[in-house]
Amino acid sequence: MGKDIGNGELQTLEERTGIHECSTKTKASPAFEEVLDAIGSRGKFQTRLNIVFVCFASCFDLMSVNMFYLAMQTPDHWCYVPGRELSNLSVEEWKNLTIPREGASFSKCLMYNRSDVTDFDGSREPVKCQHGWEYDDTWFSLTVTSQMNWVCDNRQAVNDVLFYSQIIGVALGLLFGYIGDMYGRRPQQLLCLSAHVVSRVLVVLAPHVLPLFILAASLVSAATGPMVESVLSVGLELTDIKHRTAINCYASCSMAAGVMLAGLVSWALPNWNYSISFAALSCFALFFFFRSVHLLAIYSLVIAVSRLSVNPFLGIVAQGAAELPAHFMVNYFAARFGRRWPSVGSALLAALASLLIFCLLTEHIAGAAIVMATMLMQFSAVAGMGMANLQSIELHPTCLRQIATGVEYAVAGISMSSLPYLALMNDKRLPFAILCALELMVAFSVSFLPESAMQRLPETLRDGAVFGRGQPYWSWKPKPPLQYATG
Repeated sequence: MGKDIGNGELQTLEERTGIHECSTKTKASPAFEEVLDAIGSRGKFQTRLNIVFVCFASCFDLMSVNMFYLAMQTPDHWCYVPGRELSNLSVEEWKNLTIPREGASFSKCLMYNRSDVTDFDGSREPVKCQHGWEYDDTWFSLTVTSQMNWVCDNRQAVNDVLFYSQIIGVALGLLFGYIGDMYGRRPQQLLCLSAHVVSRVLVVLAPHVLPLFILAASLVSAATGPMVESVLSVGLELTDIKHRTAINCYASCSMAAGVMLAGLVSWALPNWNYSISFAALSCFALFFFFRSVHLLAIYSLVIAVSRLSVNPFLGIVAQGAAELPAHFMVNYFAARFGRRWPSVGSALLAALASLLIFCLLTEHIAGAAIVMATMLMQFSAVAGMGMANLQSIELHPTCLRQIATGVEYAVAGISMSSLPYLALMNDKRLPFAILCALELMVAFSVSFLPESAMQRLPETLRDGAVFGRGQPYWSWKPKPPLQYATG
């Protein structure tokens, strides 16, 4: 019996000991979703993240991809036969005399061996194109195919570009995905954006170097999937369980908008050099671009002043005169209403002035009206530049202020390299249409910057990370915080 009692006591002791051991174990840490739900998952940070990266990045990603495929289109073409410029024949009449038919349409790769349409004696045997090709410009004024003459015997080049860029892109895409898991979403996102910008610049500059052109095209093929996955992963990871499907819907709708935007921009810019450059500029805009846009607006007016049908010297004088009140207005509005909304207002005014100049050029109105419109645009662009300078100094922490400002000016300097291509387009209205769109993007983006008026400036990286936290979006009249007033 004693043995039985001992075993019972031992069992009871083990049970008690087990219970005690379980009670002394550390409680399981709450899941990240629970913590996120407790601190809030629909705050200002998530809103900015979803707008800038989930929506904008997805849109620009798909826009860049589809613009390239549109640039690789092959318009209708036929052999160029010299001599039509010396006759009164239309294009169709000349083709009837110089291009053989293949069924119901004209041949794309053959021409008659006689170009003298007044001589009908002798045989007219079809031969391969001897003087190049002509292209139908109904929808595209220039594509990669028409620029490089990748047609007829050279048409395989189009297939090679699309095939090899996709194959190389698969391998590079795996590398981009690896970087996202090993080094984080931010490096992956910056790498994908850089791939878009570098690719679109290279394809415009080096279409004659086929291996480099294929490599440049493969960068976007590699970045497209990881970029969408990266922004969607961050959006889903930093929102609560209930709203994950909404974030996925935002990204999907933004991608659809990117496809539509690719068609609309390519329609407005039928020259593939301009449309692809626009794609590069749009992806580049996800980096810091406020200062760049204002500089482009200011100096585009200077370069294009002789093309606006006004006295170029008077135009420069008028633009300089507009800068003086702009500096005083920056001082007044920044002190009275803060930095953020005056900066938004100056960008909107610059966009309105650009639109006004576009309309005046469309209606062929010159003279004093153009001078006044350029003065208004110069005024608003200079005001925006002054506000950007002030915000840049106040928002960056002291330990990185000069470095960050130097990086901004370096980025602006790189963007200024596109100035001659922007200001000296064949259609002198297009620069102002592009500047209008860019200024609208600036106005929208800068509205999310924190208000820095009457605030203690950040000194450390920690101060910079929390600067502006808790500020309402629609606040417009700056008030000093209590600790600033009593400190």
